[in-house]
Amino acid sequence: MHGTLSAYTAGRCRCPRCRRAIADYRAGRRADGKDDPREPRLFDTDGHLPRDWFSRHVWQPSVRAAGLQKPLRLHELRHAHASWLLAGGADLQVVKERLAHASIATTERYLHTLPDADDTALDALARVRGRTST
Repeated sequence: MHGTLSAYTAGRCRCPRCRRAIADYRAGRRADGKDDPREPRLFDTDGHLPRDWFSRHVWQPSVRAAGLQKPLRLHELRHAHASWLLAGGADLQVVKERLAHASIATTERYLHTLPDADDTALDALARVRGRTST
């Protein structure tokens, strides 16, 4: 079905036909004086740090100092953090809450990085079974 990626999402279809139709529609609206480009957004920080402060002052200088060729996004560090937590045996629900995911299904995407997930689960079970009640 064109117009959505699936029956369950409201995302737009990305096929060339639909992309062209959307581009033509938007160009027509702009030509008619509708949808004028809006003013650039200004961030009102109320004295707090701007949203991009960490990226500009910490993240990007660190990536440059490390001499990394490929520019890394902060999201990739977030992904690595979640993967390392899960590889270390953290509970999926704990990682979900730590990343502020609304759905556990979102967090489950990080499980693909665990080639030994079955071994980790068996080790966790063995640790629980080995506990003594006090």
